[in-house]
Amino acid sequence: MKRNRPIFLKINLVILVLLIPAVILYTYFSRTSLQVIDKQMSDYNESRLQFLKSQIESNAERLSFSSSVLARDSSILDLQLSILTRDYYGTIDYQTQVKEKLYLQSFSSNWTNSLSVYLPDIATRISTNPGDGYDEGELDEADNGKWRFHPGQDGGHPYYQLFIWDPYFSKDGSQTVNAVFEVRFGLDNIRKMLQHYKLESAGNCFLLTASGTVITDAAAADADYAEAGASLMEASLSELGHLNMKLDGQRTYVSYVWLPGLEAWLVDYVPLHVFHAPVIESRNLFYLSMLALIVLGFAASWLLYLHVQKPISHIIKGLKHFEMGDYSYRIGKRFHNEFDYMLQRFNDMGKEIQHLIQNVYEEQNRSRLATLKQLQAQINPHFLYNCLSFIAGCAKVGHTETIKEMAYHLGGYYRYTTRVENQVPLLREEAELVRHYLQIYSYRLERVDYGIDIPPDMMDEPVMRLILQPVVENAVMHGIEPKPGRGTVLVTGVREAGWAVIRIEDSGSGMSASEIEAYVRRLNQPMDEGTGCGLWNVHQRLKQRFGGGAGVTLEPSRTLSGLCVTLRWRAEAG
Repeated sequence: MKRNRPIFLKINLVILVLLIPAVILYTYFSRTSLQVIDKQMSDYNESRLQFLKSQIESNAERLSFSSSVLARDSSILDLQLSILTRDYYGTIDYQTQVKEKLYLQSFSSNWTNSLSVYLPDIATRISTNPGDGYDEGELDEADNGKWRFHPGQDGGHPYYQLFIWDPYFSKDGSQTVNAVFEVRFGLDNIRKMLQHYKLESAGNCFLLTASGTVITDAAAADADYAEAGASLMEASLSELGHLNMKLDGQRTYVSYVWLPGLEAWLVDYVPLHVFHAPVIESRNLFYLSMLALIVLGFAASWLLYLHVQKPISHIIKGLKHFEMGDYSYRIGKRFHNEFDYMLQRFNDMGKEIQHLIQNVYEEQNRSRLATLKQLQAQINPHFLYNCLSFIAGCAKVGHTETIKEMAYHLGGYYRYTTRVENQVPLLREEAELVRHYLQIYSYRLERVDYGIDIPPDMMDEPVMRLILQPVVENAVMHGIEPKPGRGTVLVTGVREAGWAVIRIEDSGSGMSASEIEAYVRRLNQPMDEGTGCGLWNVHQRLKQRFGGGAGVTLEPSRTLSGLCVTLRWRAEAG
């Protein structure tokens, strides 16, 4: 049994060899799919961030242009002139006009904002926000033409602020300052844009200033993203890029772009599982399916081992006992399938063979001893093993009808060859034995055709046991098998002037005239190693039983391409 286990292991190995490449390929395809998704996600996020960046910068730039418009406004120029001429009533009137112009300019922007004009000569500030006062220190700290973020102090709201001097280069003191224009906008403008952006995004977006302040779509959520902002500041962000990093306790895909005007990064990050989840779920389902297939494959191979390989192993074990001369061995196990019939016939065959050897073989004379030797030669374990292997192969593919026919002919063949109580059977029984034998070979080789044409009046002719089968076997093994392609064996019978004549012809390669002459000469000599056992035995038995004129003759076949072996003996019936 242990010798058969490697076959079971090989079947399991084949299952693994078939399924493991599929798993490897699917893993490769899955990984490639994730890479493609990451690339598409990267391009998509980048384009959306660039669009949001352009919107924010466009609005901020539109606000900064308002100072240029105001610098060229006539009301501003008249106000500056009234200050120079010390026209106090005109100054008050023009201040009112300038304030109205500031309101109009503020309302023309998409963003809520606050506009102011500083007049250093009279230390006055005109603003759309009535609560704003003139602060010289704020002007000293400000940079000309550059947005500056104010985080908001003492409970105030954070905002961005821009100062522009008029003239532009008067900040450094080389020219007289006419006015300083201030543009200020709150973070609500940016938050609204982030809210619109988030509606079409699967992740989160926020603004990260160069100082590390996080601005989200809601002021209450700024603190929640402070840790994420700190992690990004440690990553040394460039102007544009992507990162895979852990934020909020999960792996995320981060895209960012630099806003130089506001000195801040626009950041978008999406948890990887959002995009990867369908692919990962599909991959996990595939792995579970492959695991189930492997388990089912192992189960199928185990069933095959139990129901096919083990029965064959018992039969092989029995044949080995027979080869060693132990014909008392019997197979006592039952498998509850088609093999039970074979095992039963095997036991019957062993029983009959054992009976034959113990009760007949030792008590017969020299003639019967020759017959039994011929019988023993026919009981070829290799022939039976090949037949059983064929049956096992048919069982694997489910050809039950072929198994049934093969078992029937195999049983008929061995049933006749193992029963020796009748040493003078009828020619009908010999012909039936030949039919079983040829049908078995037609199943095994799948290229053997045969025909048996013996007149009915000859079928009741008493003959000696096993005079046809050895000749037919010789035709199959030495004529049909060595020659490629289909082969034919014809068995015909006629009566010729008191003689019964049987001709066995094959479509093999045949023999030359000199070879035939040499072989016939050996048939009439004592058997040696160069003489075939089957034909010599038949020839000698026919001669001893029926005298001169009886025996075996050889000639080229007139019907087929091979050899024609003729058996002749004196007719005793009809």
